[in-house]
Amino acid sequence: MHKILSLLTLFWSSFLFAESIDINKGWLFSLGENKQNDTRLVDLPHDWSIEDIPGTNSPFDKNSIDAYDTGYTVGGVAWYRKSINIPEVFADKVAYLSFGGIYMQSTVYVNGKVVGGQYNGYTSFTLDITKHIRFGFKNHIEVRVENNHSNGRWYSGSGIYRLATLEFVNNTHIAHQGSQILTHAIQNNSATLDISTLIVNDNQQPIYIKHYVFDGDKLVKSRVTRQAASESEINTRLQLSDIQRWDLDNPKLYTLIQNVFVGGKKVQSKSYDFGIREIEFNGKSGFLLNGEPVLLKGMNIHHDNYMLGAAAHPAAEYRKALLIKNAGYNAVRTSHNPPSKAFLQAADRIGLLIITELFDSWNEKKWDHVNDYSSVFSSDWQRDLHNFILRDINHPSIIMWSIGNEIPEQWKPLGTKTAKMLRDEILKLDISRPVTIGANFSGEASDDILSLFSVVGYNYQEHNYQQDRKRNPSRLMYASESYSNKAFENWQYVLQHPYVIGDFVWTGWDYLGEASIGWTGYKPEWKGIGPYPWHLAYCGEMDALGFKRPAAFYRDVLWDTGQNKLTAFVKSPELSLQPAPIEDWFLMWTQEDLHANWYWPEQQNKTLDVVVYSRYPQVELVLNGESQGVHSVSEQSQFKTLYQVNYLQGTLEVRGLKNGKIEKTYQLVTADNVAQFLTEVKPYKHPDYNETLFYITVQLADDKANPVTHWSKDMVVNLEIDGDVELIGFGNGHPAIDESFKQNSRSTFKGQAVAVIKADSLKAQFSFELTGKTKSGQNIKKRVFY
Repeated sequence: MHKILSLLTLFWSSFLFAESIDINKGWLFSLGENKQNDTRLVDLPHDWSIEDIPGTNSPFDKNSIDAYDTGYTVGGVAWYRKSINIPEVFADKVAYLSFGGIYMQSTVYVNGKVVGGQYNGYTSFTLDITKHIRFGFKNHIEVRVENNHSNGRWYSGSGIYRLATLEFVNNTHIAHQGSQILTHAIQNNSATLDISTLIVNDNQQPIYIKHYVFDGDKLVKSRVTRQAASESEINTRLQLSDIQRWDLDNPKLYTLIQNVFVGGKKVQSKSYDFGIREIEFNGKSGFLLNGEPVLLKGMNIHHDNYMLGAAAHPAAEYRKALLIKNAGYNAVRTSHNPPSKAFLQAADRIGLLIITELFDSWNEKKWDHVNDYSSVFSSDWQRDLHNFILRDINHPSIIMWSIGNEIPEQWKPLGTKTAKMLRDEILKLDISRPVTIGANFSGEASDDILSLFSVVGYNYQEHNYQQDRKRNPSRLMYASESYSNKAFENWQYVLQHPYVIGDFVWTGWDYLGEASIGWTGYKPEWKGIGPYPWHLAYCGEMDALGFKRPAAFYRDVLWDTGQNKLTAFVKSPELSLQPAPIEDWFLMWTQEDLHANWYWPEQQNKTLDVVVYSRYPQVELVLNGESQGVHSVSEQSQFKTLYQVNYLQGTLEVRGLKNGKIEKTYQLVTADNVAQFLTEVKPYKHPDYNETLFYITVQLADDKANPVTHWSKDMVVNLEIDGDVELIGFGNGHPAIDESFKQNSRSTFKGQAVAVIKADSLKAQFSFELTGKTKSGQNIKKRVFY
């Protein structure tokens, strides 16, 4: 018993020994250049661009400088200020102030002095603020943030939108982001662990580090490594046995604790989670994880959380990763900038593969975005690249580093020179993963730049896979971006050619900005899309709320995920949104106007198109008990079939048949008048953070609890909450409506809306009341206790 308690004490000492101050709550926020203007308290993470514009009930402005790029939201200048009492006990420590992400162009002040900042809005950064602190007194931190417009092609958000930390360490300590954990020589049930640790030793005293590897609360390995005063790096090798590999189905994580001792006294304790896994890329078998071939069933995502904006609440990041994995995707490309640390931690924990991307531009700007990263690339790239790699180097979920996406100068000698520079710099820091790129440029003319990479991302260039492979027989490739409406065709390349290792659709999860590319399309000159108030791209296979759209259900049958093997959707006879898609525009990101709905009151006895997705060899469609025929479904039909049915209210049932036997049924039932609210409350808590978010889904339904999903029945829902919780977002996924995300009233979209409630614990108790009036004038009310 004594031994168990000792081990537990050792395990938790890394957390108890950490000397830090929580600085994420209670910042004074002022919008505008005047620090004293309209000051209010906010907590981090915070995004002011998703909040209502002062004097309005909406975050959207039809006169927004960035227009459709950022979904008609606005940026500008703002100040964050916080006063902190820093105890005298920290006076002999080094103080590090870290920000996970500030969008963008930040300047940080401590007690009135500039201590740092950066232009890049996506990379984390850390500042040594020791000499600026008044220990034993109140200290003032101020951050000026400027989102200066014309700097991005999608919604970025504005402000300190990721978490911040203030940490105090001994003068002799492990450098910030100074430990790299490399696992290799994995054979049978054993592995070699190489740990490289950079040490800051201002006292120039001999030190030693005790390394402990834990499996949960079980100590599996320990070792002491000594260092002479003159050394700046400690290298330690551990042999581990009886290991479990990190993989997609069993994302096993271990914990490394490093305790630093000077003169026999412990001065620091650091903790890291890591996974033991092998990745390999070869032309015969493609991508292998722990020796087993894995096809990358991927999606691209941007970093926003829709109704929360860019604010990277850890629970929201965990929910996003979890829903992606549960929807059947096994890989994500974080287009086109680094994600939050919380998202990568979630990917580690649930088994989701990541291609993480660094830049969207290098030397030359994208389109007319004069303030994008190209404006500072020459001076900032090396620092930002180092922060990018060193922060995330120990995440087992990351399988490749991508240095850029559709870089304007990719076909020029400057592009080749820059790509080599970036690739070589990354390989100095990490030799365990390949460096890649997302290129919309292929063929023989691309060989100079693309030959720098052993694995190449092709954006919509699948037509050149085979001829490029012939010229470059060692090259592996994947669709770093592909069109959703070409899912079957693109997946055939992956199935038929081992050197095509995966397909990442544009896009997996709907996002703010690039407004309406999934509906109206892109103009030929790539300008003027998305009329106000369009703010969502509306091209995601999952909608902005995280629910699967028809294209994601099709992935289930295409990939044979084992879920949703039979589904049916009805094509709207009239457009469900306006304006209409523009026929001579670029429409490849648009999806069919399909709905899981059997309520079409204007179509009585008129023909409707019903699309069925099936993994069963035959399907039968039955309307009100009358068969509409049996169709064969196979790979030759791309696992789908089309029925044309005369509309009658009632029940539309599709049956999946095998050898004439019904294996599965799927129904769409006419739901007319709204009679009640259906609700579902789902709590989410990131395992590595304290905050809990409750997602409340509100669904309109008839008196038989059938969901009412036709947009003609949508209504405003009012939400009143009681309890020690906070409403932080209320959205419906409608791509073109100018309602607030922060108020307690929200219309439904296709019968649905989702509210996000923040709490301190999974055990939080609260109640809420929903009220609303239907189009027919009926009042509906529901009270829920949680």
